Amino acid sequence: MNVSENGLLSDGEKIFDLECDGLKIIQHPRGYSFTTDAVLLANTVKARRRDSVLELGAGSGVISLLISEKCRPKHITAIEIQPRLADMARRSVMLNGLEEKISVIEGDIRCLKSYISEPFDVVCSNPPYSPFHGDPSWANETEICKQEVLVTLSEVVRAAGEALKFGGKFFVIVSSERLPDLFFAMRMYEVEPKVLTPVQPTPEKDINTVIVTGIKCGKPGLKVTKPLIITNADGSYTETVRRMYFNDGRAFYSRDPDRKP
Repeated sequence: MNVSENGLLSDGEKIFDLECDGLKIIQHPRGYSFTTDAVLLANTVKARRRDSVLELGAGSGVISLLISEKCRPKHITAIEIQPRLADMARRSVMLNGLEEKISVIEGDIRCLKSYISEPFDVVCSNPPYSPFHGDPSWANETEICKQEVLVTLSEVVRAAGEALKFGGKFFVIVSSERLPDLFFAMRMYEVEPKVLTPVQPTPEKDINTVIVTGIKCGKPGLKVTKPLIITNADGSYTETVRRMYFNDGRAFYSRDPDRKP
């Protein structure tokens, strides 16, 4: 049963309609907000109804929420290290009445074995995209989400390798410039890259993001798909991306200026 909205909001927070089977999410205008990348990844993940799913670095929980409705897996475990975001994700789960389907854990994925006892069929992550060169003690919430302040890309992949069953699938989205780092880490932790989907903001712009699917202990052999183009030249969503959304995807338009077309 869905919980009253008023009882779940903290000061300054608002509720956004995800326009997907009635799903809603709690966000704070002055904190980190999910972007188009999270939605693209959620629409790439494939999970069966009997599968267990693990999300590494869940942020405010949008990917787990979308997967819960789009794939209907047996259960989703979402791990997030930042206390405020983990709490907000947990309240969004309550808001949608999905407590039996999604568990939110506040924790460090570098200590993954402290939180899980069974391997997962599917692991997904929208990890920090770029290295961090400043003082970690001064990093804000958004910097922690976008940069390797508290966890590196290699550590995310290592956690995925630890968590996956033999033959389990790993779905991850990263900036294209980190693709060599991602493939190196995947091979190191026995997650074989199997499908690469390039992502273009518009037909005229270069590919700047990639979505990769890997299989734990899979056989070598990589398929590269056609690029996923987000918007047409006139700024409208392409038909492929439009099919991912309800009501033309207005709720999912990126609030990240670096990802706007």
